[in-house]
Amino acid sequence: MGIRYNIWLDSTAQRRYVMDGITEMVCFLRKNRDLSIENGLRLIDCTLAFLGPVIIWPEKEFKKLTAIFVRCSKEAWQMSPNTSTALFTFPKDLGGLQIKMSRAIICSATWGHLTRCYQFDDGTQQLAEITYKDAQEQHGYLDMEDLQFEAEFLTWDQASQNSFTFACHLTITIGIRVSWDPFNPDCSISSEF
Repeated sequence: MGIRYNIWLDSTAQRRYVMDGITEMVCFLRKNRDLSIENGLRLIDCTLAFLGPVIIWPEKEFKKLTAIFVRCSKEAWQMSPNTSTALFTFPKDLGGLQIKMSRAIICSATWGHLTRCYQFDDGTQQLAEITYKDAQEQHGYLDMEDLQFEAEFLTWDQASQNSFTFACHLTITIGIRVSWDPFNPDCSISSEF
């Protein structure tokens, strides 16, 4: 279901492109200190959401992406590179910044991608339905709730073999649940999750 692959379904070059783009953003944010913190964070969020979700990220590569993302966030906040990363994930009421980390951005963008594939009858809907049914057969589940439960026990690399399974795995890792029943004949085609 990804669209940023070469004809051999290899996304190595595309992952490198994303990593280079995020690295360039670190440099851009470092040079442009007059950019507000809010605009810097919005720029990071939009760039990662646009570039990252529709290619497969092996866990090792995603850890590198997260490290660069954290570095980029430190530059947006105009902090020293030596600032503790935990500051970003702590809740605001405990003195943290509680920013949306790369996993949450990828999760949101992945669900958005699946929703768009489901909504438009341009060939992507049929491909999404095949992918959804593959996940059903592979993991033996009845609905999205069951798949989210199953995805909790999968490794990153196992989950990333199917777009729906991967989206469910991401929701579990960030601590949320999604209630959505795509391809249910009783549902309207334009329904949202």
